[in-house]
Amino acid sequence: MDETCFNRHEQEQELENDILHQIQSRESVAAVQDEKKNDVATGEEVVDSDTADSIDHSIPLRGYWKRRQLIEKEYGDDRSWLTIFYRPFFTISFPAVIWCGFVYGAQMMWLSLLATTQSEIYGAEPYNFSAGATGLTNFGPLIGSFLGMLTGPLVDWLTIKLATRNKGIMEPEFRIYAMILPLIANAVGLLAYGLGAWNQVHWAVTVVVGQGCLGFAMSSSGTICLTYVMDCYPKMASECLVLVLFIRNLIGCGFTFASQPWLDRDGLKLTTWLLFMLSIVINGSTLFMVLFGKKFRKWTMHRYYKYSDPYFGEFFKTKK
Repeated sequence: MDETCFNRHEQEQELENDILHQIQSRESVAAVQDEKKNDVATGEEVVDSDTADSIDHSIPLRGYWKRRQLIEKEYGDDRSWLTIFYRPFFTISFPAVIWCGFVYGAQMMWLSLLATTQSEIYGAEPYNFSAGATGLTNFGPLIGSFLGMLTGPLVDWLTIKLATRNKGIMEPEFRIYAMILPLIANAVGLLAYGLGAWNQVHWAVTVVVGQGCLGFAMSSSGTICLTYVMDCYPKMASECLVLVLFIRNLIGCGFTFASQPWLDRDGLKLTTWLLFMLSIVINGSTLFMVLFGKKFRKWTMHRYYKYSDPYFGEFFKTKK
C-alpha cells in the first residue's frame, strides 16, 4: 500500500481559497469550451486558450519504494504520539459521538449473541447440526451485511432529497433518517432468531431471516452513524471515529462476558424479548437526535472549533 501519512501545512483559509480558485478556473475552462463548440457550429475560427491545471509540477513525484517506506520523516505528523493518543477523548463531550458509539456498540451485542448461542441452538434438538454445518449458518449474517453495505448510496440519495426540500441546505441529521431500516431489521432479526429457535421452527427462519436481518442491521447502522458523526464534526473526523470505536468495543466486550450468564438465568425466550426491547430503545433514540441534534451541535460549536486545531492538547511539546 502507498504510504498515506501526509500532513498539509497550508493554513485552512489558504487551502479553501485555493480550492475555490481551482473551481472558478474549471468553470472558466468549461465556458471557453462551450464557446469553442458554438464557434465550430457557426463555422468561426477557434483559438486555443490555456486550461486550468491544479497540479503543481514543481513538486517531484515520489518513487515507487519511497511511497512504501516504513517510517515517514519528511511529511509525517510532528505531534507527539501521546498527543495523538489522548486527543480523541476530547470528543467525549460531543453528544453525537457518544450516541453513535452506543448505537454502533449495540450492534456488537447482536454479533456476540450469535457467537454465543449458535452452537447451543444448532447443535441441539431439533437441528442437530455438526460443527461444520453450524459454522455455515454464518452465511446468513454475511449476506445480510453485504446488503447492509448497499445502504450507503441510499443514505446519500435520501440526504440529497431532504436537502433539496430544505432549500439546498444539508443538515447532518438528514443522514440518520435512514436508521428506520436497521431499527426494523434489528427487531425482526432478534425475534426470528431467538423466538424461532425457542419454538423450534425450520432452520431457514433463524438463519435467513433472523441472522440475515441482524447482519443487515449491524452493517447498515454503522454506515449511517459514522457518516453522521463525520458530517457533524468533519475537522475532527479521525478523533471522533477513534472514540466511537472505543465505546463500541467496550460494549461488545462487556456483553460477551454478560450474555451467557444472562441466558442461563432468564432463558432464551425471555432474553430475546428483553434484547428486542433494548434494540427498540437504542435504535429508536435516533428520533431524539433528529429532534435535538442541531441544538447539540450549536452547544458544542465553540469547543469543536477549539479542539479542531490539530495542536490543541499538545501540552508536553512546544508547537513549532
